[in-house]
Amino acid sequence: MRSPILRQAGLRVAAVVVPLLAVGAAAVTPAAAASSSVWAASNVQLVNWQTGKCLTIAGGVSTENNVHAVQYTCDSHPSRRWDIWGYSSAYLQVRNRQTGKCLTIAGGVSTENNVVALQYTCDSHPSRYWALGNRVGQNIEFRNVQTGKCLTIAGGVSTANNLEAVQYTCDGHPSRFWEIRD
Repeated sequence: MRSPILRQAGLRVAAVVVPLLAVGAAAVTPAAAASSSVWAASNVQLVNWQTGKCLTIAGGVSTENNVHAVQYTCDSHPSRRWDIWGYSSAYLQVRNRQTGKCLTIAGGVSTENNVVALQYTCDSHPSRYWALGNRVGQNIEFRNVQTGKCLTIAGGVSTANNLEAVQYTCDGHPSRFWEIRD
């Protein structure tokens, strides 16, 4: 069994461990699932459906914590590439290829809209994990496990480079959806 969005996007995917999917996302924690990595999409771009821009880390090279995630023109720079891996489609880490850091929400706990997305050391904090949400065609929501909010671009419509990625209520707006592109 494979994750439908990853299979249809034509990405490299490892086998899913069915027992983890059967118990549901709430029952799977990083500590409990750490020994059972399920699948991965390697070296992919995350392209915002509304803006057509790629998710990246500001400046593209810093490995410091708390560097903001932004949108930028899709090109071959490794900072525009991500590894997505996890225990199920409800518990994924999104790791930047260039920096090795995980995508998270600033502070890790606020459920307010427009809190910035940034990179941070990958660990077991729930804010470092994302669930695949609703899907429209090849586009899918990334919902933060801790906050329940969707990854989007600030303002939701501008195609300018370096606009911050933020969390926002999952409301069906095209800017809340991302294409996982090989």
